[in-house]
Order: sequence, then C-alpha cells, then structure tokens
Amino acid sequence: HLCDDHVGRKANNNLCLTCYWNNCRYTKKKRDHVTSHIRKHIEFKPHICQTCYRAFKRPQDLKKHQAIH
Repeated sequence: HLCDDHVGRKANNNLCLTCYWNNCRYTKKKRDHVTSHIRKHIEFKPHICQTCYRAFKRPQDLKKHQAIH
C-alpha cells in the first residue's frame, strides 16, 4: 500500500511525516495530512461519482463534487 510504504506507522516505528516524492519535502504533524498529500503525486483515482462518473483521488474531493448534482 502506498501510504504504508512511504509514510509508515507509529506502531511499527517507521512513521515519517515528510513527503520525499521527487524531493518534495512536504511535512506535516499528522499522518493523515501527509497521506492525503502523497495522493496528489499519483494518477490513481478510486473515488467515482455515481452520477457523472468523474474520478477523484480523495474521498473528500468526491463529497465536495457531489454537492453540485
């Protein structure tokens, strides 16, 4: 899994809160903020609008989009 490999987990003693994708160096204090940011670097869009079939990387982006329908 992308975020487990690149961000890790505190419980596994491999937590890293800095994005090193192409020397990005984006850093936050919370794991979920970094994992959300990492998704910006990839084309994977698993969240699909069931009305217009537009795809989104993050569930919150899909939810915001669905308000227009």
